[in-house]
Amino acid sequence: MERAACLTIASIFAAFLASASSYYALEVRGGSRVYAADEPVRKGRVMLFHRYPDGVYMSLAASEVEKVIVMQEPPQPAGLAPGQEISIGSSLPGPGFVAPPATDASQLVYPVSADQGYGYSGSYWGGGGYVPPRPPVPPPPSRIGPNGFPILAPAGAAGSTPPPIGPNGFPVLAPQSPAPVRRPG
Repeated sequence: MERAACLTIASIFAAFLASASSYYALEVRGGSRVYAADEPVRKGRVMLFHRYPDGVYMSLAASEVEKVIVMQEPPQPAGLAPGQEISIGSSLPGPGFVAPPATDASQLVYPVSADQGYGYSGSYWGGGGYVPPRPPVPPPPSRIGPNGFPILAPAGAAGSTPPPIGPNGFPVLAPQSPAPVRRPG
């Protein structure tokens, strides 16, 4: 009896060691692979397994799994190995970035026919290349009334000035008629 119990425990241990050395790759529709640390089990419409390498208990739709491949060695990650580096391109400005030497502004040459921002193209009455700067244009009048609402009517037209605000906080739409004054007598 004791011998049978030992053989049973030994066979369970051997099965555990055999399963511990096996890894599984689930080929999913679309060509990608998901690795499992234990044999995937189908339960209804899903396949249940422990994901390799973190051991998270996962499920995939059984219709998405095309086939299961048994692997004897652990899968190698597709990314970079520890310590391996890859060159992406030129370095970006950051800590330790050395800027190129600045050019002297007196050495810069501007073309004479360049537009100076006023619509001229290098000629000013006498054909010279110098265009004198124009004075700044005054800003247009504000189209926002004192109450914060836009003024929609053109200046001088009815409605171009907002109505006065009464003591109750509402605009006065019609002027008050003068109160009758009693005459003494």
